[in-house]
Amino acid sequence: MAEDLGLKLADKEAQYLKGGREPVAGSILISTSKYLNNPLFRDLFAQMGLKRDGHDLPGAYLVPEINRAFGEVTDTQALFGGLADARRRLPDFAAWLEERFVSDLKPEHVKDCAPGTLGERVYRFMVESGMDIDFMFLGEPRNDYEYLNKRRIQVHDIEHMVTGLDPSPVGEMALIVANTVANINYFGAEFAAELNRHGAFLVTTGLMRASCHYPAVVPAYLEGIVRGQALGSKQKRPLFMMKWEDYFDWTIEDIREEFNFHDGPPEGHWTWTFEASKG
Repeated sequence: MAEDLGLKLADKEAQYLKGGREPVAGSILISTSKYLNNPLFRDLFAQMGLKRDGHDLPGAYLVPEINRAFGEVTDTQALFGGLADARRRLPDFAAWLEERFVSDLKPEHVKDCAPGTLGERVYRFMVESGMDIDFMFLGEPRNDYEYLNKRRIQVHDIEHMVTGLDPSPVGEMALIVANTVANINYFGAEFAAELNRHGAFLVTTGLMRASCHYPAVVPAYLEGIVRGQALGSKQKRPLFMMKWEDYFDWTIEDIREEFNFHDGPPEGHWTWTFEASKG
């Protein structure tokens, strides 16, 4: 209990923090936050922040529900308005949208790439893990936003490879932070927020989950945030806009030099967090 831990505040202390005010009484939970007011969103935020991660389900198990929750709270008018504005302001972004390059990557496309190259790493990923590079938003994009999300997914695992921010629980969060910073620097805070909110959901709940259940992972998690911020701040454009398919014949080392990807940890540095973040 709070009294036993010395956490219960005296009435005077509590009133100081509350400013001597009381919320408006009502029949249902209501606030000025559309996120808090949405039952699905607040339930999933609580689940992701407070649950344990077992071996019975994959870590991404709740992502379909999280996507649905974001669909319920997203202001589509503001989203598409911000996208149109970014298209007008940023010729480079407009050209990227106009090109609308979509990859149809198969193992046979990269099976002859030389050892040490990005193409060879991609080939091993697809063949040895049996996983797909292209695993979500598989249909033909109907608009610019759907295209943007499609490419974000298509290059996600490649981003892990080239940045050195691995697909461990910590590396995933580090990559989200890198993308968050790069998006803000390129698009500006307002429109970047539309692109970054989903990642912020995962990073913040992940830190809380680790703090509650896996405290040994917390220092690594914070290190990942620092490394991701440093890497993202050096980028001239969002990582998802890079056409990594043009670099399959480049070595990973040369790619990291070209794009200033020097902030990832040594290979295997966070591997231990796969198991340390479970159970």
